[in-house]
Amino acid sequence: MNVKIGTIIKKLRKEQKVTQEELAAAVGVTPQAISRWEGEGGYPDIELLPAIADFFAVSIDELIGYRQSEREIELTQIKKELSRLKEVGTLDERIAFARKALIRFPGDDEIKEFLAVSLYLIYDERKDEAALAESETLCKSVMESSTDLDIKYDAINTLVDIYLDKKQSDKALEFVNKLTPMKYCREFVLSSGIGDGKTEWYIQDEIDKLTDCLAIAIRNYTLNDDLPNDETTWDKKIEMLKTSNELYRMIYGDNLMFYHVRLAHNYWLISTFLIAQGKKDEALDALEKMCEHTLLYDKSYVEDHGKHYSSIYTDKLIYPEPSKDFHELTEHNQSYYNLDHLNHTRYDVIRDNKRFVAIVNALEKKAK
Repeated sequence: MNVKIGTIIKKLRKEQKVTQEELAAAVGVTPQAISRWEGEGGYPDIELLPAIADFFAVSIDELIGYRQSEREIELTQIKKELSRLKEVGTLDERIAFARKALIRFPGDDEIKEFLAVSLYLIYDERKDEAALAESETLCKSVMESSTDLDIKYDAINTLVDIYLDKKQSDKALEFVNKLTPMKYCREFVLSSGIGDGKTEWYIQDEIDKLTDCLAIAIRNYTLNDDLPNDETTWDKKIEMLKTSNELYRMIYGDNLMFYHVRLAHNYWLISTFLIAQGKKDEALDALEKMCEHTLLYDKSYVEDHGKHYSSIYTDKLIYPEPSKDFHELTEHNQSYYNLDHLNHTRYDVIRDNKRFVAIVNALEKKAK
């Protein structure tokens, strides 16, 4: 067997964000010795192996490579479980699992970022200040150490949310400015062409992402605190939400597939403003459209994965396949969530209307 203990030590050290100096001090050797081991210029003395293994929380077998593949398999299984819990797990389950995973892999940024987001959501739900402080610490660690830009930027986004909750807008802006400007993003550069024969796909991918970002930005404008939520703005907000829907229709045509969920959400929001204005029939019109797009989304979610969109702007793109590891464990469909929206007391004024009853019945039939 060709023992690559130096390579393994270097890999563990990088994973756990440990310097050569820190490892050297922990096991009682010089940093030069660590460098020599990692360069395969020699091996640690056999009596040092237990101390090195303990430092990295691995067995001696793993340290010398007998079980390296098992450790990698374990990390892969942990990542799959993180994905599953993100979809179906409670916040307490997510946090408990992530804490245990970090004991095994204390330097893994993806696990840390998962825990940080879960802790932030705990704060958002329960106003747990300790959870918020721990989330902030974890996010800063990930931001500073992660070489995976998606994970790094997720951590920065969470930090922005944290400082907004703390009413520290200056601090939030500081971290916003650490994100990449839109004109330098991957999609923008790829859409200009890089000579790999995929430019048309890259352009459609950018159109897809820009459409969704713009339509969501318009929707979020209607919900922002800077635009007062009173009768002087309701017509304006309704018009904005209709425009958001028209953007999706313009780009995707009738074959909306995934984007039915966006229209359903917008029509539900429209209904809330119409109810507030006392426009019962128009509110019911919006709720019927919400119901229609909800049912189409749930049907598409089951039937359309792997199929191409049909619009001239997006016909190279497909509705992505769900993860084979946890797709079947989806907790609820969109019919369930939108049915729950209708339990709000704002709808009491139309609850006995036969059109409203028909909407509820249609969603109940498909909700799970």
